[in-house]
Amino acid sequence: MTNIYKKLAFVAAGTFLSVAALDIKSAQAAFSGFYAPSNFTLTNTNANGFVDITGAPSSVTLTGGNNLSGTFGTTDYTTTAFGDGQVSFDWDYLSFNASPEFDPFGFLLNGDFTQLTDNNGLLSQFDGFTTSVQEGDIFGWRIATIDNGFGAAQTTISNFDAPAPEFFDYISMEVPFQFEDISETGTRVLAGADDATASAALGFTFDFFGTDYTDVSWSPNGLMTFGGTNGQFSNVDLTTTAPFGDFPSIAPLWDDWQFFSEGTDATYFQTLGTPGDRRFVLQWNIAEGFSDSPSPVTFQSTLFEGSNEILFSYLDVDSGDFRAFGSDGTVGIRNSGGEATGEVEQFSFNTPALRNEQSILFKQVKPTPEPNSVLGLLVLGFLGMKSRLKRQK
Repeated sequence: MTNIYKKLAFVAAGTFLSVAALDIKSAQAAFSGFYAPSNFTLTNTNANGFVDITGAPSSVTLTGGNNLSGTFGTTDYTTTAFGDGQVSFDWDYLSFNASPEFDPFGFLLNGDFTQLTDNNGLLSQFDGFTTSVQEGDIFGWRIATIDNGFGAAQTTISNFDAPAPEFFDYISMEVPFQFEDISETGTRVLAGADDATASAALGFTFDFFGTDYTDVSWSPNGLMTFGGTNGQFSNVDLTTTAPFGDFPSIAPLWDDWQFFSEGTDATYFQTLGTPGDRRFVLQWNIAEGFSDSPSPVTFQSTLFEGSNEILFSYLDVDSGDFRAFGSDGTVGIRNSGGEATGEVEQFSFNTPALRNEQSILFKQVKPTPEPNSVLGLLVLGFLGMKSRLKRQK
């Protein structure tokens, strides 16, 4: 399956549509992403084996023990299955001992060893292997040593595939401007703050990239996070770089904003609506750039119960300096590790892509089988959204 982690943008009837991560991956190819070498563990038990990852992501080479102890030992290289499905790989084995029976190689699944080498075979052997795993299983490879002497064995593992989580994709699009001013009714926090953080309960469960959350944190800098706080003032490109803490993040306008200058206000939050149809509104009200800016900005992020949609609304984003209209900011959303997995939908980065009285909607698209035509999927999706926008109007 071909990965298309790139945006496809369309402009029609005045509506901008961005589609990210359309491809749904059923497996994680090679030693990358969820199965990067950093997510594996090397364990020696009475052995001095090691792993060479210089061939990654295409391959890794595992070398067994040879500590001259004359006793049994094992070298394991294992990881956790991130989804249900099949693990497959090719292996190329070479023993430097007198016989392969002294250094057997095989597959590990939850501690159970399946030997793949033939004790009566050649010192050099190769083959492929496929088996099923479930999410949470511990799997990997082992080279055992019967004698821990007279030469080790090594195995190169290549063409590796394993199941990864289904991606929860998002599309972003401009919608008619909506702004629900809560500066008179919401709870006021972060007045006088620069890079401090605040947290609050949403009042409902919000699904973000397939994980449920009930609380959210934010800073004056226009960045929201789940599972932890991040007061980072320096924005990053979400497609290439993880923010501090690598938390799932929502960036309505991530830049170096503050509320300590004279005339600035604070952030406000409020949960509105009735059970089943609630929304959490977070408003950055009259913020200025650090350490000052000619004009203040005011914008919002709204999280919707049930639909799990995210709405960014910009009342005034003309700061009168280099930050104006998003020129020095990040606008988008990302999951933990999104720069590696493609779970990112970035509207803009350090680009003046925003304007006053503008709203951008981020809508979740749950995984579906890959269509025969990506173009067909885009057309159908666009027509559906166009119809919904018409109903809104």
